[in-house]
Amino acid sequence: MSQHEQTSSTLQLVANDMTNIMEKLDTRELDLGDGEYDTTDTSSTADHLPFTAIYHTVAFKEPEAKVFLSSPITAKILEVERFTSAQDRFNVSNQRSVNKAMPAVFKIELKHGEFTWLVKRKEKHFMELHRELRTYKTFMRLPLPSRSHTIKRQAGGRSEVRQMPNLPRGGGDDLGREEQVSSRRKQLEDYLNKLLKMPMYRNYHATMEFIDVSQLSFIHDLGPKGLEGMVLKRSGGHRIPGLNCCGHSKMCYRWSKRWLVVKDSFLLYMKPDSGAISFVMLVDKEFSIKMDSKETETKHGVRIDSLSRSLVLKCSSYRHARWWGQAIEGFVQKHGSAFLTDHRFGSFAREEVNIPAK
Repeated sequence: MSQHEQTSSTLQLVANDMTNIMEKLDTRELDLGDGEYDTTDTSSTADHLPFTAIYHTVAFKEPEAKVFLSSPITAKILEVERFTSAQDRFNVSNQRSVNKAMPAVFKIELKHGEFTWLVKRKEKHFMELHRELRTYKTFMRLPLPSRSHTIKRQAGGRSEVRQMPNLPRGGGDDLGREEQVSSRRKQLEDYLNKLLKMPMYRNYHATMEFIDVSQLSFIHDLGPKGLEGMVLKRSGGHRIPGLNCCGHSKMCYRWSKRWLVVKDSFLLYMKPDSGAISFVMLVDKEFSIKMDSKETETKHGVRIDSLSRSLVLKCSSYRHARWWGQAIEGFVQKHGSAFLTDHRFGSFAREEVNIPAK
């Protein structure tokens, strides 16, 4: 077959895929032909990431980003939260009404090496991820000469792409009978586990955002993995003399998209377009979380206070803001309680005994 015929064939496959994507979300298995991808997982690392990795972060969409360990990732849906308009949306009980149900929320536990964390996703988020991966697969078929595209094609596994998991059609977010919930829960759990076994799709930035991981997630020396995700953060709020001249008026506010990372003794946010760490907030005795609209002055806002700053985040919904606020507060109380109280000589750290020092 001539090069011209090969190119025409590839472009025809691309055109067919794009037609399907535009018409509807086809959840059947996504097939690619043999011989299109190298099977090597170039993003595979050792069983740990060194602390120095924090100095070598790159843009989130770059294929060179080192995120995962060599161990597998597993996902388990712990429960399905269903609420009604008449219920307290955050008082989840074992007996839930299914009348006038709001979109079901799947609480997912993920494990990777020594790290365990939770994410919450609706069925629409699974569908959006699947659609994004379909588009990514189509893009990878294009014979583009750029270096980044070549790296991405080499990072994809031949067998993995051919057997991309099927995402069965569901009944929408409104899951009625208990049998429907149980069946859909198993389907989505199987889909996610199969997806996470395939390097080409696991290392794609949309998948990593779906499971809330970044280049700082699995560095052992940074402590356990806390909540992560993309948020809008408000400028200002610093409590350092000379930096408070602006930000007291709403006209001075500026919202920026950042990736938030919560650890046991600090939280930070990163710039997605460069991977740079642009701010770090230490957990101290003044650390507190506020979610009331009067306190945050923002719809669906979360305010995080410390001695150095009052940081305001904007979430996508009231439920999302509550989940984030409660998750951050619970994680810090569990893993960083030693930094929340007064210590000898006004130190931020607790007194330790029998600790070797030079």
